[in-house]
Amino acid sequence: MTVKRQVNFNSGSERCAADLYLPEGVEAPPVVVMGHGLGGLRSFRIPAFAERFVARGLAVFAFDYRHWGDSGGEPRQLLSPRRQLEDWHAALACVRGLAVVDGSRVGVWGTSFGGAHVIHVAAQDHAIRAVVAQVPAADTASAAAAFGVGYLLQATALGVADLLGSLVGMRALYLPLVGRPGDRAIMHTPECWEGYMSLVTEGANWRNRVTARSMLSIPFYRATRVAHRVQAPTLLMGGLKDSLVSIDDLRILAGRLPGSVLREYDCNHFQPYFPPLFDDFVREQADFLVQNLLPT
Repeated sequence: MTVKRQVNFNSGSERCAADLYLPEGVEAPPVVVMGHGLGGLRSFRIPAFAERFVARGLAVFAFDYRHWGDSGGEPRQLLSPRRQLEDWHAALACVRGLAVVDGSRVGVWGTSFGGAHVIHVAAQDHAIRAVVAQVPAADTASAAAAFGVGYLLQATALGVADLLGSLVGMRALYLPLVGRPGDRAIMHTPECWEGYMSLVTEGANWRNRVTARSMLSIPFYRATRVAHRVQAPTLLMGGLKDSLVSIDDLRILAGRLPGSVLREYDCNHFQPYFPPLFDDFVREQADFLVQNLLPT
């Protein structure tokens, strides 16, 4: 049985919204902090993973980044790796102050772009006990190269215009977040439209767009550069058919992560969120988290 509570915490000067999932009848359980990927909200299939972790005796704390979903922040749908890392650390500080969980036994779980975040966070916070990175964006510089020079130049020009406009109070300029091949969207490989849109929950506070200035920082976010600083046991899970995250980049990341385990699946970027592959992913993740967070 799961007990679910809504929690708010502050990151910078803004409020972040979160859901706390607790296993009924378990006193001070370990807790897993969960964050989504590029433009994802905490309602986008994270509850399915959370329920399975709670069934194994773990608490879960899932949150929305600033500028997204139910959290505060203007302009809406700004994607800043620096700000989102600050949100992760604020979420961890909040969790460690909750009396209903054991703040000394904390794990982190991130997917896609959030999978890169948890590598960065664990590289900075050595009190984290376990890291799960599902189809993580191991090296966005490598991924951005696949966009082509023309797209990157156009997106950069629009991003500069958006940033300069923000300095004089102009409205934000936006790019589509997800689209089909040939679209101007940031994610536009063949699997993206159907895969991403299947995650979006009805009634979510979400629009298919991202501020253009986000493109000035996304391509330079490289988990591979900080991986050697991670001390916590880390589970990496990648897809051999993933068109957004190269399995070669993930192998490089694993090689730089001491104590990591890399599991490779015959899947694309979005299949792990849904059955039948979801069951394999979530079971292995739960086993890993229980092994590293629950006392033997």
